[in-house]
Amino acid sequence: MTDNMDFDFDFDDTQREAWDEFARRLDEVLSVMDSTADLTISVASTVPGLRPGIRFSVRRPGVVSAFVTRPVDASGAGPAQAAKLEALGWAAPTAEIPSFHTEADQADSAALAELARATLADVFDVLHPVFLEPDQLAEILQVQTHWTPLEPRSLTKAEKPLKPGSKAELDQFVEVELRRLFKHPPLRNEQGDIAIRVGSTMVFLRTTPDAQELLLFSAIVHDVVGRSRACEVLNDLNVESRYGRFALHRDRVFVQLSVPTQPFVPAHLQQALRVLSRIADGIDDALASKLGGRTTFQVS
Repeated sequence: MTDNMDFDFDFDDTQREAWDEFARRLDEVLSVMDSTADLTISVASTVPGLRPGIRFSVRRPGVVSAFVTRPVDASGAGPAQAAKLEALGWAAPTAEIPSFHTEADQADSAALAELARATLADVFDVLHPVFLEPDQLAEILQVQTHWTPLEPRSLTKAEKPLKPGSKAELDQFVEVELRRLFKHPPLRNEQGDIAIRVGSTMVFLRTTPDAQELLLFSAIVHDVVGRSRACEVLNDLNVESRYGRFALHRDRVFVQLSVPTQPFVPAHLQQALRVLSRIADGIDDALASKLGGRTTFQVS
């Protein structure tokens, strides 16, 4: 059940990982920086003018100075940003240094990198390091992903597409593949759907009249007691499920999965049947208990 129902994308985790990698790389740069060039990291913007950012400079050997490149004034969001900068540890502007500033020994460059990360993310509200524009070393600081081209390979028979010209031809393609998988002719019900017993439930396969689609579906819970409760539970399942769509029809809960068939690819049928079987037989007992219904078959 876990393979098919738990498809979580945690954007917060993705952001944290990106910022952690940015801080690590910035630390590496600051630890070996010298006085030959400054480094400025600005917030990307399409508006001309001075942008928020941080400038790093080595004015004394072994010490990195950092300056907030956008002045914080007394209007608008200025006071709030100034308070955040001071809370993070930036020194307030002075007559000699008219911007928020700080410095750190290069041996402690990791702390300065963490301060920069917190400033850019929390004070300047940068969602992700991809929205930063370093004036140099962009290929290092923007954490670009390296990839290796895949080597081409020959397709297996199951991966090769077939072009059905009609529903009858698509039915034949499906039947041939199922016969090859199960080593016997598939069973059809009175509606012409292919029926496959999977644990405590049945999975059905139906081709559409235009041969554009193969529908796999299963009635996983029968005699549901409360429709309102069922709709709430199924809505949550539809949000969480990577594959399959859950629906309540009268007093039955169905799960359905659709496979495009122009072209028809046998491997896609195999995957869809495997996935829907795991979902249907993996969730029906728990769902029947939660909704006050019963499964198709009672398995001891």
